Amino acid sequence: MKIKKNKNFKKNLQFYRIFFNFHQPYQLVLDGNFIKVMTDNGIDLERQFLKLTKQKCWRHTTECVLRELKSLSHLFPRAYQVAQKLSKLNCKHIEGVSAAECLQDVVKQVPSQESANQFYWICTQDEELKTELHQIDHVPVCYLYQNNLLELIEPSRKSRVNVKQKSANKYQPNELEKKMIQPIKKQINKELVEKRMLKERKVVQSLGIKLRKPAKGANPLSMKKKALNLKIRKRRHKIKGKHRRRLQQEQQ
Repeated sequence: MKIKKNKNFKKNLQFYRIFFNFHQPYQLVLDGNFIKVMTDNGIDLERQFLKLTKQKCWRHTTECVLRELKSLSHLFPRAYQVAQKLSKLNCKHIEGVSAAECLQDVVKQVPSQESANQFYWICTQDEELKTELHQIDHVPVCYLYQNNLLELIEPSRKSRVNVKQKSANKYQPNELEKKMIQPIKKQINKELVEKRMLKERKVVQSLGIKLRKPAKGANPLSMKKKALNLKIRKRRHKIKGKHRRRLQQEQQ
């Protein structure tokens, strides 16, 4: 089971390395539930992470998580003591914001390329929080499997589709490039047609077949004359009628 889990962890991590440029030292943000389970089972998170990835990590928490653990310090004193030793992210939240809301707010925005190392991992045992964070493309979510083995949740199908679509759009030509490509494309197509026609001629010549030359246009002698203008036709008809009546009068 351990070998299979390790393979899954590395496979899921590869997704974030390729599409979001994750690199060491990785930034792990721990919530209260995770810290409690970690301390209760005596887990050395940095050592286990190094064993899984062969790379270093930094452990963080937020002021809101620390505030929540402080209110429960009479129940979980060890978890609160461990949380105090972690580096604190300045979440800029006032009292009244829950730890889950704080963590979602911390990872909501996508860091710029200049600050690519500011992608945060969220380590939590809260099922509801895991479900919410799983829908965000750039957020790896970790938990302790069977309370002792660190596991990385597989990216959602929606995340994979979104990332592939963004990656495909990235390499599409813009409007200016399309205008530049258009004449080149036409020239290439023209050359291909000429090559194909030349090849067909060679085949025909080798077989000794005579080809009829295609007509350049319609034969002008076989074309119908254009109909005369309607007014001119009426006028001629009128003149013919007068001439006919004059002849009849002379005969009488």
